[in-house]
Amino acid sequence: MNSKSKLWPTAVGVTAVSALAIGLVAAPAANAAPTDVISVGSGQIIDGSVLALPNFASLASNGAATAQQIGTPPSGPAVIENNTPLDLSAVFGVVNVGAGNIPLLQNNGIIQVGAVSQYGKAVNDGSSEAFSGTVSGAPGLVTLPAGLPSNGDPSIPAARVSLGTAAILGGTDLVNVNLQVATLAAAAKKDQGSAPQGAYSLAGVSAEVGGTVIGGVAGTISTAINTANAVLTPLGVTVANPVAGGTISITEADLLAVAGVADLNSLPAGTDLISFLPQAVANKLTSLVSSTLATATTAVNGLGPIAQIAAGPALALLSTTLNGVTGAVASSVVAPLSTALTALVSAKVNVQETAPSGAFTQRALQIAVAGGSIATVNLANATVGPNLDAAAIPLVNTDTMAISGGVALLALLTWLFVRSRRRTAVAAA
Repeated sequence: MNSKSKLWPTAVGVTAVSALAIGLVAAPAANAAPTDVISVGSGQIIDGSVLALPNFASLASNGAATAQQIGTPPSGPAVIENNTPLDLSAVFGVVNVGAGNIPLLQNNGIIQVGAVSQYGKAVNDGSSEAFSGTVSGAPGLVTLPAGLPSNGDPSIPAARVSLGTAAILGGTDLVNVNLQVATLAAAAKKDQGSAPQGAYSLAGVSAEVGGTVIGGVAGTISTAINTANAVLTPLGVTVANPVAGGTISITEADLLAVAGVADLNSLPAGTDLISFLPQAVANKLTSLVSSTLATATTAVNGLGPIAQIAAGPALALLSTTLNGVTGAVASSVVAPLSTALTALVSAKVNVQETAPSGAFTQRALQIAVAGGSIATVNLANATVGPNLDAAAIPLVNTDTMAISGGVALLALLTWLFVRSRRRTAVAAA
């Protein structure tokens, strides 16, 4: 083999290796900029919109625990975290809404929150996580650091929503609701190259329902019981009034029975908890009346023969009246309650949203007052993204660019040297 044939492979090999080194060290993504957001994770207890406070959403955003990785190529810590709790009074001040001009948040307002936390995490590989809510109820989707700080009133549940038609819409107080949620949490996660995921957690949900719709039915029951007791009490039997307070207490089990699910975390996205209340109230009324009649019948049957005869007509009248109440709950309770509650409030669980930017948000509970025309307040929100894909995150900085330039120069000098040697070899031949 002559000198020419020996030198050309060497030149080609050196140049190829050098070019490969340049590509590996310095190939930046064409669509990345030094100020690009690589990843973002934001935990936010409260978000939404309020007619009386147009900048509610921006104020809420200022109170979020947001972590961001900014700058391409990445610099600084590989993981950035933020766990700053929300200070409601500092962020929003006093916001009054509705016909009664009542506070929206905290201080005996429509919506109150207990001891809750916020957390955001952003990683320089383009992945992120977020959480907000009750730490003990955090979904397993994310792993939280120990000792997250919290804010809010520790003496109340994670969330309490109290409102009525008179205070919000004006006029007759057809229905008023006190909804309590002991555990409330949302989490979101986006791994590099994967679609975002969300999860929520609700537990310990209960409600107290009152107003004139309930009061009318409760009044009929109370009158019937008082009439019966006028006869029965002197005979040694007193029938307890299960609706003496004029309200109906609904448990989580009552809601689940209407919803037809095993737990509240199995509900489809956007399910309205309030929509289960009318039937749950009707079912509870029916159960209370049935239990009351059974107890009264047992007590009367335990009387002596003469007392039983004396008590018989009163017990029969009570049974007829109360059974008539339960037989009409569809029209006297379910229908009017459904209408009044729909106008007053909704409480949707497992709300998931994707913004045009690509940001994904998991919300645990969305409260809409007056169909959202007065306020929509999202409780326990977790947002991830938009994050850069791996191909769009340059791995270069000024140092590696200098190395790349040196490698390129070395490749050029090597090629020139080999080219010179080839010419010399040819001339000598």
